[in-house]
Amino acid sequence: MEKIDLWAAISRMREISAEGNTFSMKFRKWDRQRHHGGELVTINAARIRPKASDEAISNASQKLFFTDTETGRALNCWQILIMEFNGMKTFTN
Repeated sequence: MEKIDLWAAISRMREISAEGNTFSMKFRKWDRQRHHGGELVTINAARIRPKASDEAISNASQKLFFTDTETGRALNCWQILIMEFNGMKTFTN
């Protein structure tokens, strides 16, 4: 499987969204009870939406805010828990 740096993937997600297109991604939900990544979530068609401020939502600067365009749901996830972007495995340096 091809790999992509997580921060490059997020930058590309923003570019794709600005062009009016969608991307796919997989991320892990945060398991608050165990304090680590839990269930894997697959989003087939997402588009970045404006992020909230840290005052409005705790740790907003560490989260990715997006819309699942298949369902219309506004969602967010921890950036560091993004596992795949458009079929490429993410990694951090």
